[in-house]
Amino acid sequence: MEAKVTGASPRGASDLKTEAFAHRVIGSTLVLSFPRPVQVMSWAVLNGGFRPRTTHIINHHVQTHSQANDAAKTLRQVVSRLRLRGTVVGMMTGVDVRRYSFARACYQDLLACAIATAGCGNLASVGEVGNYVEGKSEPSCVGTVNLVVVVNYRFTPEAFLEGLEIATEAKVKAMYANGEPATGTGTDCVAVAAGSERRYRFCGKHTKWGELVGRTSLESVRAALRTTLPEDQGHKDATSN
Repeated sequence: MEAKVTGASPRGASDLKTEAFAHRVIGSTLVLSFPRPVQVMSWAVLNGGFRPRTTHIINHHVQTHSQANDAAKTLRQVVSRLRLRGTVVGMMTGVDVRRYSFARACYQDLLACAIATAGCGNLASVGEVGNYVEGKSEPSCVGTVNLVVVVNYRFTPEAFLEGLEIATEAKVKAMYANGEPATGTGTDCVAVAAGSERRYRFCGKHTKWGELVGRTSLESVRAALRTTLPEDQGHKDATSN
């Protein structure tokens, strides 16, 4: 077992290849590119749900509410501008994506990687009053925790759902460990991407996949929170004055 957390350079575009995919920042967009199409399950704004032949996943930084009003349209424009081909799963955030974090863990030939961006300007907890009504309210994009987990082998639908659960639990644990009084933000998104070879049925806490997904998710969100909290605090202070 080994795990590694890598923070991106704050100075601009970065490019790091792993056995499973490549990731880089282009302008205001974090782009994950896969050498072969992968299966992705998520609740992403663009091409959410189950996408069996995904070529790219993007996490795009927006600075205005107008860009978030029609998030899918904004993300389609980003895809077109970047000339990304194939099926692209897209997320949106109010956080500078150059501050993303990367974690990697493996056991024998099993590999899991996680990439996260984290902002806390939009904190919320499960069970709180929700004010957004779809189709009637303006969406919020100030501070979001976006998490992408990539595994190098194929998952069944059951394993995908367990992977999403494990990644989400890891995000919540990272929030609490960081002293945040919330289970996340109101606009968080999680995606799990899996390769095409072999097939694994389970990804629960007692499985090796559950350990790898949980560990990388936890470490990447922790690292992302550390890099963005000072920026978020400044935003809160400016808003309260």
